[in-house]
Amino acid sequence: MNYIYDIVLCFNKYNLNINFYEWNCSDTFTYIEKIPIYRITDIGMNEINNHQIKINNDLLNDIHNKTYTKKEIIDYALLVTDMNRVVGLKFSKDGLLTQKSNLLIDEEDVVIEESDLLDLDIFNYELLDSYNNEFFLTRNEKYKKNNLLDEINYLYNNKKYDEINYLYYEVFSETKNIHNKYIDLVRLIDSNKCIDKLFEVVKMAKEKL
Repeated sequence: MNYIYDIVLCFNKYNLNINFYEWNCSDTFTYIEKIPIYRITDIGMNEINNHQIKINNDLLNDIHNKTYTKKEIIDYALLVTDMNRVVGLKFSKDGLLTQKSNLLIDEEDVVIEESDLLDLDIFNYELLDSYNNEFFLTRNEKYKKNNLLDEINYLYNNKKYDEINYLYYEVFSETKNIHNKYIDLVRLIDSNKCIDKLFEVVKMAKEKL
């Protein structure tokens, strides 16, 4: 088994996609002293990044208690790389993926360089649910999306229809009643479209108050 030493991971729920540049001081950082690494195919990496997975018992037993931090031993954890990306994974005792972490860019480069001579590993897993569209949003985009939905719901529930009309005509040209305008805006934001544009419109409107 091959190992990587002395890296920082920031584990989050398996269905969150948080890049290193979005880490913040409220996150929990894990200072890894030693962790197994597996070289996988780019197809495997794409599947892991797009699905919940479950690894088989053989792999689970292989990685058991092989990851050391400065404070403890992690039961089931490893790194995977396709020589373009590196991801840290934590699993439950049943083999279900529970948490993921990207790496700092310089540490990811080092891991890839150190993995150059590794052979492809047998990495057996089962694909479960695929992630929904929100997984592919950045932390900042999720923040904007949630704030927009809160704002539009507030405007509609408090009958501030002029503001809804203003937002609506920033992205639509059809003429509809206020209820359908509200529904269209909610659906648009739920589909992760025009989030940045609408967020800036709301922000600018509030700054003028």
